[in-house]
Amino acid sequence: MTDLYIIAGVPGVGKTTIGSLTAKLMRTRFIDIPEFVKSERLYTAYDRSSRSYIIDLRALSAALSSAIKEEVKPPIVATHIAFKPRDCKVLRVVVLRRNPLSLLAVLRSRGYPLRKVAANVAAELTDEQYVEFVHKFGRSKVAQLDVTHLGRHKAAKMTVKLLSEGGRGDFVDWISLLEKNNKLSKLLSFLSKYC
Repeated sequence: MTDLYIIAGVPGVGKTTIGSLTAKLMRTRFIDIPEFVKSERLYTAYDRSSRSYIIDLRALSAALSSAIKEEVKPPIVATHIAFKPRDCKVLRVVVLRRNPLSLLAVLRSRGYPLRKVAANVAAELTDEQYVEFVHKFGRSKVAQLDVTHLGRHKAAKMTVKLLSEGGRGDFVDWISLLEKNNKLSKLLSFLSKYC
């Protein structure tokens, strides 16, 4: 059975940047699932409205398992999908978190359709990724890291620590924070237009 680590989170939190730096620090392979899916053609269709591929999860599971079985060290896989590749053991998961207002700015700057922006911001606001990964792998294997105010190098170092030493990481409660700063109603107004 092959071991691996997962770095998770909604689009725009920094999985690719932080994940690749983390892999360099740990001297292991980095696999970005969106790029892997495209390069290996592991999709069934392309959804133009959301500008995203519809992933064939069975094919992805088999292909990823095959791609990493020869690795000497557990690789780091970046994904927003809570899944386990066939014949693989997930050692630890770090879910990267970003303040929803910061995430909104990042996703808009990428030119994403507003419905896609709203869906991802809503998922971040409601802890969707964290809950899905805890449900799939158990609370003891999943940690959160708030990267909102961290540079990528510091975030990568903290991710290394969470992957190698364990721990729960940061406590994240965006709704309370935004409410305290009187910014929740503005965000909810945006989401209500596009969700």
